[in-house]
Amino acid sequence: MQWIIRFIGYHRAIASLIAMVAVCLVLLTSNETHQQRIARALTFSVFYPFQFYLSETTRIKNIFTENKAMKEEIATQSVAIALLKEKALEIERLEDLLQLQNKLSYDLVTARVVAKEPSFISRGAVISVGSDNQVAPYMPVINSSGVVGKVIQVTRNMAMAQLLNDPSNRTGVLIQRTRETGILETEDGREFFIRCRVHAEVEKGDTVVTSGLGGVYPKGLKVGIVSKIEASRDPLFKILSVVIEVDFNHLEEVFVMRVGSQWASFRDQVDSLERGQ
Repeated sequence: MQWIIRFIGYHRAIASLIAMVAVCLVLLTSNETHQQRIARALTFSVFYPFQFYLSETTRIKNIFTENKAMKEEIATQSVAIALLKEKALEIERLEDLLQLQNKLSYDLVTARVVAKEPSFISRGAVISVGSDNQVAPYMPVINSSGVVGKVIQVTRNMAMAQLLNDPSNRTGVLIQRTRETGILETEDGREFFIRCRVHAEVEKGDTVVTSGLGGVYPKGLKVGIVSKIEASRDPLFKILSVVIEVDFNHLEEVFVMRVGSQWASFRDQVDSLERGQ
């Protein structure tokens, strides 16, 4: 019996031909009643399973085709939804910028952040405006949260802004409540501090704004909040830790304030001092 099964397995074409010839001979030599019975038996045992297999194969193929089309449609709709969400977020950000523009009396130009300087030593951002937009070096860069930095290099269509979290950046600030002045500094771009007189009246939660000293930023632009007050090594001063309002990791749109530097005649000296640091 096993050799018959092996023979049929190895010689399926010949076995099928022999089976078909045998069935045809039986049908030719049988009477009409036997032929009907044999036809019905073949229908249930051979033709119906074969037709069922073909039908299921076609149905499964159609299901796979429909499934592929549905996946493509879902992917297309997902991309469209993602783009709409991004547009909605962009509109929300632009509305905040528009509200800021309406509040400020300065000449502002909107810019997009198109690249960030990949450096741990200095931190800057390339913005999408330049000299064609009347943007010049030393112009302040802000957003709806506060001070972002200042323009340091300009081309026709782009500009480089030195961000507030650049360790080489020094910004003149004051405590809004008491008018105590100081210099905002950072050593790592994450933690900001101000050195002020030990007897200065400062409290945790005080708002820090630009002082207007230094000739770059107008007075009163928001910088951050005093988060901690500590003694320093110098007994004459204390250290104010400041939490900056601007999120430098998520800069997308900014304003350039088109105001001229008050120290225009001393730019060369200022640049030489910065290079010497």
